[in-house]
Amino acid sequence: MVDKKEGMTYAQSGVDIDMKSQAIAALVKQLSFRRQDGPRMIELPGQFTGLIDFGEQILTLATDGVGSKLLLAKAIGKWDTVGIDCVAMNVNDTICVGAEPIAFVDYMAIDRPDPQLMSQIGIGLNRGCELANCDLVGGEVAVLPEIMKEIDISGACLGTVRKDCL
Repeated sequence: MVDKKEGMTYAQSGVDIDMKSQAIAALVKQLSFRRQDGPRMIELPGQFTGLIDFGEQILTLATDGVGSKLLLAKAIGKWDTVGIDCVAMNVNDTICVGAEPIAFVDYMAIDRPDPQLMSQIGIGLNRGCELANCDLVGGEVAVLPEIMKEIDISGACLGTVRKDCL
């Protein structure tokens, strides 16, 4: 039983943080390619946003998902807030490096098409982009009944910042 004062830990919810860290390290170890011409990546340790050097301007790219908040949306039958949250999580990572969010794309993996559900999520994505003042420029809805049990939502935010403001 979980002590109400302490709350639930990641381990108690079934998430092994140490194993996750090891898995991410194994993934990152394989990522050695760097382009040799044109814009280059700027390494900024500790950030969730990628940086690409275009001279005086830096493009930023962040990606994140809604995660377990989907469980809450399902429990209360309110899905517009996950659209807002999807934009917000990505925009927050973008503005943390001083960048202005300019564009957003979403990705949804679902077990089956549901027009009412998608309408609610779309309302939230639109509201999130309105609040962040960034355009939703594309996205993908993958219908994967053999893989998905329900739905997963993520997105990516493109931003820009002057190099001297980084």
